[in-house]
Amino acid sequence: MVTILDEAMIQGVDSVFTKAYREGRGILYEFEIYEILNIIGIQTPKYLFIKEPAEVNEAKLQGFGEHMVAKIVSPDIAHKQKLGGVKILKSWTVESLRQSMADMKAEVLSHFSQDEQPTIEGVLLVEFVSYHPSLGNETMIGCREDGEFGPVILISKGGDDAEFFAKHYDPANIFLPPLPSSDTLSLLEGLNIAQKFREKENEDQLRLIADALARVSQLAHWYSSISPGKPGFQLLSLDINPLVITADGSLVAIDGYGEFAAVPDKEKVANQVNTRHLEMFFKPESVAVIGVSTNLAKPNMAREIAKLLHKAGQEELYLVNPRGGTMQINDVEYPLYKDFAAIPKIVDLVVYVLPIASTAEFVRDLSGRAKAVIVISGLPADLEYSQFVAEMDLVRPKELRLIGPNCMGVFFAPEDNGKGVNTLFIEEEKLGLKYSPTSNTALLTQSGALALTSIDALQDSKVFKAIVSFGNQYDVKITDLLAHFAEDPKIDLISLYIEGLSPGEGRLFFELAQQIEKPILVYKTGKTEAGAKAAASHTAAMSGNYEVFRAAAEQGGVVLAEKLEEFYDYLRVFSLLAKKKPQGNRVAAIFNAGFESTIVADELKYLKPASLATETLSKLRETDVHGLVDLSTALLDVTPMADDQLFTDYVELVLQDENVDCVLVSIVPHSNALKSGPTKAGDPDGMASLLVALGKKYQKPFVVSVNGARYYDAFVKVMAEGGLPVYRNPRAAIQALETFANYHLKLQ
Repeated sequence: MVTILDEAMIQGVDSVFTKAYREGRGILYEFEIYEILNIIGIQTPKYLFIKEPAEVNEAKLQGFGEHMVAKIVSPDIAHKQKLGGVKILKSWTVESLRQSMADMKAEVLSHFSQDEQPTIEGVLLVEFVSYHPSLGNETMIGCREDGEFGPVILISKGGDDAEFFAKHYDPANIFLPPLPSSDTLSLLEGLNIAQKFREKENEDQLRLIADALARVSQLAHWYSSISPGKPGFQLLSLDINPLVITADGSLVAIDGYGEFAAVPDKEKVANQVNTRHLEMFFKPESVAVIGVSTNLAKPNMAREIAKLLHKAGQEELYLVNPRGGTMQINDVEYPLYKDFAAIPKIVDLVVYVLPIASTAEFVRDLSGRAKAVIVISGLPADLEYSQFVAEMDLVRPKELRLIGPNCMGVFFAPEDNGKGVNTLFIEEEKLGLKYSPTSNTALLTQSGALALTSIDALQDSKVFKAIVSFGNQYDVKITDLLAHFAEDPKIDLISLYIEGLSPGEGRLFFELAQQIEKPILVYKTGKTEAGAKAAASHTAAMSGNYEVFRAAAEQGGVVLAEKLEEFYDYLRVFSLLAKKKPQGNRVAAIFNAGFESTIVADELKYLKPASLATETLSKLRETDVHGLVDLSTALLDVTPMADDQLFTDYVELVLQDENVDCVLVSIVPHSNALKSGPTKAGDPDGMASLLVALGKKYQKPFVVSVNGARYYDAFVKVMAEGGLPVYRNPRAAIQALETFANYHLKLQ
């Protein structure tokens, strides 16, 4: 990245902050904003700060034009214009300026009682900048320090070109700095506002805005919590509103507002990824379960976990109950140790299922005796999470890794040695968790219940290799898990449900996302104030600004699901088609109902209907025995008359076409010509089995929509178990395929 800020610039900006700080201010005056902008290379109007009207003279006003703007300077007044503190002075003279300054001060003070008079430091005289306020000529750039993500840049625009504004409006766009000029230009060219400059054939103005955005981004980055240097100040917020394009094509910053703070002498330790001992949660050689009850008349989580671990092939399984005795699991009789200290060896993984109040006392004794612990227990209403953290910080051995509290723990499908892990404490029949040698997805979730609903939603597809319910993430963080599974060769997709991020964790998440080459899929709640409060009450997590998270996801290459249903839909397509990446955006689709083709055509954004090859069209004509298929489009309606084999023949022909990159198969299963009912759904010559065979035969990605009710569940199940992404309506299917294709094509 080309560095815009040099040492001289940094020293200059430091001097502005230092002067304001020594005056006891955390707010910058507008002329100080001008000074900083000039230092970093952004043009401002000519300006002059005057403490008293008597200081005004002809010499000081050399270079000002016929008109100027006068603004009251006060640390106590945020909205000066409403109080008469901003005036445009036309055809001024020295005397008229002096009088106007005195009148402005009197008018502003008249709004306050004698006991509440604000401090007025003086008046800022600013050159009047003439420009046309149409859309594209006014840009607003700002930055702020975000608790989770560090420095954040915002850019938006205004103006009175109503027709264009209505057609091409973008909301405020958010980016995470630092941004070099080359990146800011490409980012701006992707916004709708860029069309305005293209219409004017004046992309040089877009380059000016890109350069200003890059300069502000590097300023924000240097004076931030993640600065590569050690600045004495943090820029908490900066608003330049607006920057304008003048008649001669210059970009000038007209107004500005900024807040800053001194950085404490004590250095803040930056968040770092810690993957030490994480493998102990997923591939332990020995596991201990604390809190196992032998009273079969009462439900007991620890007992269920012990059964699940036994079923998962854990042979070195140690069970703890203070009364001792034994417990039978299937044909194995396990001794019950009276306390953890009685276990005769170092244990890789401990699962703690006793009341939370005794956790600290238990963890204190694990030094040198265990490598990882899962604290399943939740926090009672009378225990503050901060109190739990304080107690744990005093006693937890540094080398001990901890997942939880308030979680379901871990599932990890058995490896080649036959050993897996399952602490999800739901009876196997109720859980319904299925896996296979091709399971390739890690689900990392702040909510255990979300893990259960995800298992239900994708049960027949058998996609989950790993599930981690991490709860309050006292020790093991989202970013630790993200980094761990990024290195696991058997994981093709990392999916996350996030309620909140801790301070600084958002920036680390963003940086990891940029580095990790695997798809990362996220569903995040806490979009609204009510949602944020609900998330905080559930997991004691911060929720933050969802718009900033969305911007970080987009810039970091993360696939963000806006709805829970989308999360399930994207999980399905990214996991099942992980080895089938599209080579282009040309799509073909086969329907047996015309209305579905219309729905899909309306939903296309990134994908475009393919132009079928001449050879394919010829073969399709031969296949069209009923003479009903319109071959003028790649969205083929083969009508309800097509039976299983004929329908599948159409699908295979478009899969073979070199002009087709991906395929949608959309079925209304009610047709009497199809073997879609529960008794024939699995027939080898039925459509479900034939489509599964095509999925194994061809490397092009294709998805299936089955628009039918529960009667067709068996039909859907055959395809899902065969590895096809199946959806219950064509809109969900094409949106999932679009998201999948767009992600991979952006990488290319």
